[in-house]
Amino acid sequence: MNLKGKKVVLHDMSLRDGMHAKRHQISLEQMMNVATALDEAGMPLIEVTHGDGLGGTSVNYGFPAHSDEEYLGAVIPKLKNAKVSALLLPGIGTVDHLRMAKDLGVNTIRVASHCTEADVTEQHIGLAAKLEMDTVGFLMMAHMASPEKILEQARLMVSYGANCIYCTDSAGYMLPDEVTEKIGLLRAELDSS
Repeated sequence: MNLKGKKVVLHDMSLRDGMHAKRHQISLEQMMNVATALDEAGMPLIEVTHGDGLGGTSVNYGFPAHSDEEYLGAVIPKLKNAKVSALLLPGIGTVDHLRMAKDLGVNTIRVASHCTEADVTEQHIGLAAKLEMDTVGFLMMAHMASPEKILEQARLMVSYGANCIYCTDSAGYMLPDEVTEKIGLLRAELDSS
């Protein structure tokens, strides 16, 4: 793939995904220190939430050292250039969590579902788009569906209001040819404007 002349936006997930390795026990000070260092390094987009996204605090997913609201409220005012994103998995995170994140200054919301279950994202993607957030539809576990099924599900997310689609092989199963086939079909069939 030739990226010459293309705009690539880096999106750091370490403060959210790293929560798993730290049993969700990252302190506010650690969160602010890492986020401000990423900001100073020029990272344009930083994801900040519980490891399992907004609303992840539970017996099932783990109790963090601080709430999503506390993390977001501590980090966002400290950033000079970077924008903050949040992950939301319908069934874990709610529209109330989405509104809270927006009110605190979250710019980008990634609404995620299994790659065959995009229909569960309609309410959350629709609200995020209505709130004029940068709204990402996030299809996980892409190794479990055909390229055509992935495209069908991505189109649903776009129809709900997603302005960007992430398609990920969360399990690390796909080889380069399958990645090329699935992402190539999305790029060919979805509007990239």
